[in-house]
Amino acid sequence: MLGVRSAQRGLLEADHLYLDYVGRDSFYGFLASMRGQLFQDEEFAELYCPDNGRDSVPPSLVATTLLLQAYDKVSDAEAKQRADFDIRWKVALGIEVEDRPFAKSTLQLFRAQLILHDRVRAIFQRSLQFARQTGYLKGRRMKAAVDTTYILGRGALQPAGRRHRSGGPGPGHSGWEKCQGVGRRPGSGELFRLQREGRGGY
Repeated sequence: MLGVRSAQRGLLEADHLYLDYVGRDSFYGFLASMRGQLFQDEEFAELYCPDNGRDSVPPSLVATTLLLQAYDKVSDAEAKQRADFDIRWKVALGIEVEDRPFAKSTLQLFRAQLILHDRVRAIFQRSLQFARQTGYLKGRRMKAAVDTTYILGRGALQPAGRRHRSGGPGPGHSGWEKCQGVGRRPGSGELFRLQREGRGGY
């Protein structure tokens, strides 16, 4: 099910405590200031089953992590480590200092879903275009951070196949129509194929 971030900011969140320390004019400060504007959880709702399973990691948080990952040019494993321990990332993500927000596989699956779902990927791309239009992203490194090719891989702009996990729900199966998103995770073979083609992670 879709996990949604609260609109109310907490006093213990890193952007409240350390924004000035990290720098309001830094890329991390920029992302912190854009929380709730750049990405909205509800825009990614079709990736998730509406009434089954536990709440996901809020997709706005994962999408922001993909930007941070592109900016700092780090692997999925390193991105998880930075989200766990780097105060700059915690400020950008708006999480508490002690939070460990996601597993490495969460990033990989979310990226794969963006590639597989054209409409949601278009929403993601519009948000990146909005980031470009702020006038803040003037440096080459900052512009690269909002380049879809860097974030999703070299195959991101090519149509992705819609192969489904063997034995899993398919057309005509009960629940198929309402559970095609992250509730329908790409199988491990599909994920590895995307990674080999440069479309599923570093």
